[in-house]
Amino acid sequence: MAVSFSFTVGVREPHHVTVRVAGIRNRLTIEVDGWLAADSGGNLGRIMPNVFDVEVGVQERHMVSVRVIIQEPIDGGARYIDVFIDGRFAARHDWRAIRER
Repeated sequence: MAVSFSFTVGVREPHHVTVRVAGIRNRLTIEVDGWLAADSGGNLGRIMPNVFDVEVGVQERHMVSVRVIIQEPIDGGARYIDVFIDGRFAARHDWRAIRER
């Protein structure tokens, strides 16, 4: 089952960013305006690397950082994806809540 969410970055030069985690191999992809910007390639069970930085925009540049947090069940089993824009926390997406949409 795929995990997916989207958001917009920029005011004068808006860009649509989509983050998707799919398949048994947990392949993470980041698309900007429909173009592939980052691809983890997939890894059984774990998303490696777990931090993806993508520069978005030409005239109005922004750094989008997507951080995947997956804890072992013994550590609480938290699973979420944090998004930072220009180094500032923008959103947290709980893995389970995203799957239920």
